[in-house]
Amino acid sequence: MNRLLSSFPILLAAIILNSCSDNKGGQQVSATQNIQKSSTEVVLNEELQAKLGSWLQKGTECYGIVVGYFADGSTLGKAVKCKVMSIKPDKIRMKTMESVSLLEGEGCDKMGLAYGDTWWEEEGDIFKTREKAEVYIKEKGWISNK
Repeated sequence: MNRLLSSFPILLAAIILNSCSDNKGGQQVSATQNIQKSSTEVVLNEELQAKLGSWLQKGTECYGIVVGYFADGSTLGKAVKCKVMSIKPDKIRMKTMESVSLLEGEGCDKMGLAYGDTWWEEEGDIFKTREKAEVYIKEKGWISNK
């Protein structure tokens, strides 16, 4: 019985060491898998590829559009500086790099996007420059008359 009790700590230590070494090996495999996944390039679907071209990449700073639809039937849009966070074949994850409010004034500051907000862009309304985004907004008639 004494011998059994003295060998118990040794057995327990061997089990702990074995389970720790298994976890390290598992983490190494998953880290390798993550590297392989991130190095594969995502190809946009034909519609987004035709609209955006090849300049769009993860980490690119560009300009998106914030659009508000109002009860009176009017639509208002503004350009917002953003960054491409990830790309999937049918959508692009965007993150704002500035705050934009569609309507200026007290109580209207929540109508827009705050710095750090994210969204999935599915229509491809992304532009290299603010000027190009503003031209698009003008063409759509999304400019405030005020």
